[in-house]
Amino acid sequence: MSELAKTLHRDEAELSKQVESMTGKPQKRITIFEFCDPLTAVKMVDADLVFSAFLPCRIALVQDKDGKAYLMTLSLDPMIKAAGLDPTLQPLAFKVRDNIMNIMKAGANGDL
Repeated sequence: MSELAKTLHRDEAELSKQVESMTGKPQKRITIFEFCDPLTAVKMVDADLVFSAFLPCRIALVQDKDGKAYLMTLSLDPMIKAAGLDPTLQPLAFKVRDNIMNIMKAGANGDL
């Protein structure tokens, strides 16, 4: 696991395994990873409760019909731009965005 990922609160949901146990049928992998910087999260929610809906930041690991794996996440840029953040919070929002992208790059390179 990358040093960055180790500093964040992390959780994961193995959705494909849950569906397998419910249906008895093999599933293509769907895993949702959740990463959150608790100190930043508190600052963002203190500024506007709406930010709680975007926490924690999620990265999905999914397989396509051919078994090829992909890492996916929502683009945070539109939210950051539309949020009307206080200028002191904008760097924190961009840091969260950059952290998520760095985690995805590490995962794509096999460094997680």
